Amino acid sequence: MKKRRYKCENCGADLIIDVNAESGKCEYCGSVYYIDKQVPAEVHHYFGNIKITPLKVVLSIAVVALLAAAIVIISLYFSGIFGNGTNSVPHEFRHEKAYLYEGTYLVGEDMSAGEFAAFKDPAEERGRILILTDPAASAGTSACLEEYRFANNVYFTVKDGLYVRVEDCNVFRIGDKTVAATSDGNFEGNVMLRGGTDIPVGNYILHNEDKTMQYTDVTCVIDGKEYTKRIGFRSHLNIGDGDYVSLMRGKLFPETEAPGPITDENGGYLPGQYKVGSDIPAGRYKIECGNAGMVAWFVHNKSGSAFFDDDEKISPSSMSGYLDLEDGDYVYIYMALLLPQDGAR
Repeated sequence: MKKRRYKCENCGADLIIDVNAESGKCEYCGSVYYIDKQVPAEVHHYFGNIKITPLKVVLSIAVVALLAAAIVIISLYFSGIFGNGTNSVPHEFRHEKAYLYEGTYLVGEDMSAGEFAAFKDPAEERGRILILTDPAASAGTSACLEEYRFANNVYFTVKDGLYVRVEDCNVFRIGDKTVAATSDGNFEGNVMLRGGTDIPVGNYILHNEDKTMQYTDVTCVIDGKEYTKRIGFRSHLNIGDGDYVSLMRGKLFPETEAPGPITDENGGYLPGQYKVGSDIPAGRYKIECGNAGMVAWFVHNKSGSAFFDDDEKISPSSMSGYLDLEDGDYVYIYMALLLPQDGAR
């Protein structure tokens, strides 16, 4: 028990009184004393005319913390970190003319129906467009109607009610962004070109001088019909307004500007497609398939079109080995040589 020490005012003796006691008595002279308890004065702090109390301090800290948290959340939202579907593409790739960025869009509500062009993010290896009936579906499922993976660009068409998922690319309206030509004004592989938009309507030649890769596929959509041609060192393309050509290898030239055909040491024309009267003269030719056997084939097309159906292919073993070609004809040879005969003029 704590004690408090006093002096008796009557006899001067020491008084020892409990600190909680209200009175005490001198043991020597009997004098009685009453103790007045002193309450410590309450101390307050002020900010201007405002009294600062512990409760106000706690409330102030809470308000500041809430405001700071709100600012951070709003900043993260607009930066796209919460995956809202439209802002996750890096700012430097968000082209000013782009119609859509990364995200999933409902055709007819989030975007209009029709034809669009997609160009990939240069930082990514491939861009991708998925056409879906279910926004949560993935590639390879029945709800995925189309998947386009591309190294430069792609064109696609969608109808109302479908969903379009855009990944690592920007989507543009037709004509807002076009494929860039090379420094000489021509086009090389890994691009999809649209007649009347990327290239003028007309006749073209796909010229390939890479003898380490003799064959490459070129896919074209002509008047709504798709053709896939496996070309060697040369192929002709008749491109109309709205037609497409997808290049993987070789270089595309206007027909009048293309290099001449490639021949071997005996003057034979290497595998590819040739236009009579332009690439080669009219006359008699021999098709020589060497050791290719039944693998080799040819197409002699007199329609004036550079495109043909698979049922037009003929194996060299089913004919005499000679062709009489006239101006305007096309001849396509696969894994074989085209050798001019004495009748060629």
